[in-house]
Amino acid sequence: MYFPLSRLSPEGPVVLWGGELPSGGLKYLTFSRYLETVPEGACGLVELSGSSSSLALDALGRERGLPVLALTDTAGAAYLRDQGFGGEVRTVRRLSEAWEVALGYERQGWCWPRQLSNGALVGCVEGWAGELRDFVRDTFPSVRRVVCGFGTGATLVGLHRAFTPEGYEVVGLQPAKGSSLPGWRRWQEQNLGKEDLFHPHREEVVLETAAPKHSDSLAALLTYARAETHPEEMLVIGHNARPPFG
Repeated sequence: MYFPLSRLSPEGPVVLWGGELPSGGLKYLTFSRYLETVPEGACGLVELSGSSSSLALDALGRERGLPVLALTDTAGAAYLRDQGFGGEVRTVRRLSEAWEVALGYERQGWCWPRQLSNGALVGCVEGWAGELRDFVRDTFPSVRRVVCGFGTGATLVGLHRAFTPEGYEVVGLQPAKGSSLPGWRRWQEQNLGKEDLFHPHREEVVLETAAPKHSDSLAALLTYARAETHPEEMLVIGHNARPPFG
């Protein structure tokens, strides 16, 4: 499996550049594994997302010849169009509205991964994260800590399961109160309660808060990593980031 990794500077953190993957994000690795478990015959792919998840399903839908529907707000719709999303976008005002629309499509035979509540996605992440851990251990042996943005929680928990048994520390970063970052959320204010994918893991996985000045997730992650005593020991998970060099 291809993992685009590099350091921005000799003493800086290692970055996993998810933007180099086919859909421009790490969700491609997760959903490609998830779709392997879905019975054949799905009519299409639908998800509540205005960012990386919809872009990943769009890429996977093209590979499989399936239509894709993204349910999101107006900001998410604009972002998807700017990123070249090729499926259908439907704007919704409330989570409950999006949920009902997706449920209707699921009843018609569409595949809805339910990324906000589907614990199976954690196992999909754990699969590729184990391969990533082995690659990092061999290629960047100085790395001992992993920092990842907190979105649905699937990537964070999957990384936690794969890395911590081998002695690594894994931290999730959420936006500062009153701030927002694309694809990230604050656990206390934005969750589904007991139905939430992250709920069973909320006490075992560490969440910290990004500096409030950032509007870009990679910048927030790099600021956090560089503030550590040994930034060269950090692995930054750049979900949709691309390296600034050729």
